[in-house]
Amino acid sequence: MFNLPLESEVSAVFPRKRIEVRPGVQLWISSGTLEHKLQRKASTTSSIFELAYSRKNPLYSKLGGASVEIKPGYSNLGFLGQTTGYSEYNCGEEIQLYSIWVEPQMFNDFCQAVSGNKNLEFHSFQNTACPYYSFKRDAQEECLLNKLGKSLEASGDRLNRLLLESQVLELLSMNIERLLCYGNKDGCPLSISAADMERLHEAREILLHRLDCPPTLLELSRLIQMNDFKMKRLFKQYYGKTIYQYVREERLEKAFSLLQDGQHNVSQTAFAVGYTNISHFSEAFHSYFGVFPHMLVNRTAPNSNNEL
Repeated sequence: MFNLPLESEVSAVFPRKRIEVRPGVQLWISSGTLEHKLQRKASTTSSIFELAYSRKNPLYSKLGGASVEIKPGYSNLGFLGQTTGYSEYNCGEEIQLYSIWVEPQMFNDFCQAVSGNKNLEFHSFQNTACPYYSFKRDAQEECLLNKLGKSLEASGDRLNRLLLESQVLELLSMNIERLLCYGNKDGCPLSISAADMERLHEAREILLHRLDCPPTLLELSRLIQMNDFKMKRLFKQYYGKTIYQYVREERLEKAFSLLQDGQHNVSQTAFAVGYTNISHFSEAFHSYFGVFPHMLVNRTAPNSNNEL
């Protein structure tokens, strides 16, 4: 296991477990209920990247001259140089914190893998005034964190390290994408304000919850309080696809899951994701997945091997 450039007091809670995901990437799990008030000091001796998730309560610290809040419901990305942080926790406070630590060179490699841009690196995102970025988590990321939690319930030889690595890398990929602008062919850091990112996340959540009856563009823009022209432009810039493309793909992905579960026939599935014309649904499904929906129904139906 590589040694992090991190000096901190170790306790029964901070961290409870350390896992080397791959060389240059570690996952620290801090969890438990504090039995007494705790003041904690931690220092970084050189540059390091952190992706942090608090699963319970907001966690506060002073880092250099900046105040940092690790908020539940958010992903928190830290680009840390040589610095010292101070934190204080109350007696009885419940902690559940995942910290993914990445060496700068490994972070550079991940950036290149996501964007294809060799010039993007750790220092492109460093901000001495505030070393952390916060992004509101969406349903996809929350689902992935829940899966990670399930993976971590296994111990010792029963821990599926390949599955754990894939989950950690997907979380890193999601958040690196948030830092990048795919509307720009050079893959430069996003020129979108934090407030606009919040609104885009809100738009995505609305669309995911209303796939069967999505709002019009004008209605969606009113719901998130953003000009519709700006919303369309920033949505494509941030998510890499138009709102129409996004809804269409999410509808078909949900349809695939419903058919795989074996509890819905083709008509029920089509209506559940907002299609009123079964033929159009079948054609769209075949165009996207390369198979017709009835083929999945036949595969998942009970005793399908005995049916003609």
